[in-house]
Amino acid sequence: MLQRYIRSDQDQLEEFMKTMYVSRGYVFDPEGSHSDIRSIELLYFETGGGFWLLKEEQSVIGTIGLKGIDSENRIGEIKRFFVLPEHQDKGYGKSMMSQIIEVARQAGLIKLRLDTEKQSNKAMSVFRSFGFYEIPKYNDNDIAEIFMELSIVS
Repeated sequence: MLQRYIRSDQDQLEEFMKTMYVSRGYVFDPEGSHSDIRSIELLYFETGGGFWLLKEEQSVIGTIGLKGIDSENRIGEIKRFFVLPEHQDKGYGKSMMSQIIEVARQAGLIKLRLDTEKQSNKAMSVFRSFGFYEIPKYNDNDIAEIFMELSIVS
């Protein structure tokens, strides 16, 4: 079940991120390139977005964040979209994305953007299934290789 992040989830979230990044061949760096995980209220909630955890029983098996990046043009950004490898191909990613797109619409956003890596084949499949299309680089993420956008005007 997708649940809105609350501060008491922090330890579970960091343990999930550590597991997720190791599965992708990276080291989780909450003091550096992944420091947003320790500033969720500021970077997600205060920009008009949010952060959600997908839980099975009491374990975090997925995450998705939404943050506002351009209030004038009503653009939001999907961040930290992950499902643990052993829980992929069960529809969780599509369910989370569908819910976040609806949250973004209700928040008055008209476009969503995201960045990802070429190795993220399953995530790319989810993005394309919702109509995300590639755009030029829009941020300073040096690791990202693919930049995408979706118009969500009803």
